[in-house]
Amino acid sequence: MSRTGKKHKTWNPDQMKLAIRAVREKEMGYLKALKVFDVPKSTLKDYVKQFDKTPEQLVAAPIGRRPVLSLEMEEDLVSYCLEMDKRFYGLGTVDIKRLAYEIAFKNGLRHPFSFISNVADIEQYIKSTCT
Repeated sequence: MSRTGKKHKTWNPDQMKLAIRAVREKEMGYLKALKVFDVPKSTLKDYVKQFDKTPEQLVAAPIGRRPVLSLEMEEDLVSYCLEMDKRFYGLGTVDIKRLAYEIAFKNGLRHPFSFISNVADIEQYIKSTCT
């Protein structure tokens, strides 16, 4: 769920694919496709306009922001946090934020982190790495 409490991608992916094809091939218009396939209007319009991608690619695409660290870097950070915890040197949230910033900075990654405080200021990142 998002912060506003709305669920994302609650529609049926197979129905969305059929709706995209039907509208693109002019078998039916938007309104009829919405009723027949029970998909959101704005999502269908957005997907139909993207001619460079197939319906399968559109439906399978992840939503939201791209992660800053790759899965490998994130796994390394998690294993480091767990190793420090085993050695009774627990890292606080500020320590983990600073480590995330340093990893992104040293690897030349584009990131939304603060240059002033040299810490990653993303709560979701902390929740996903240390739970």
